[in-house]
Amino acid sequence: MHDFYRAKINDEGRLVIPAAYRKQYGLGAGQEVMFRPTQEGLLITTYDQALQRFQDDVASLVGPDANLADELIADRRKEAAKESEE
Repeated sequence: MHDFYRAKINDEGRLVIPAAYRKQYGLGAGQEVMFRPTQEGLLITTYDQALQRFQDDVASLVGPDANLADELIADRRKEAAKESEE
């Protein structure tokens, strides 16, 4: 597969993604995709790919053993206990 594919945007604003790329990246007809601007151009990803990237980014920041939901619940309980003491 080539590093670059040349295409034209038609009058309706549509861009055809070659079948080989759609297959390689799991893109199906009617599937919603997301666009993100980068220094090199537009990055096209699926929602699932974007979600996985976000989850990986968060995991790298908080560590593998962190459970943010449990930490949030514990913080809320501490706050509630403080309020009930007042």
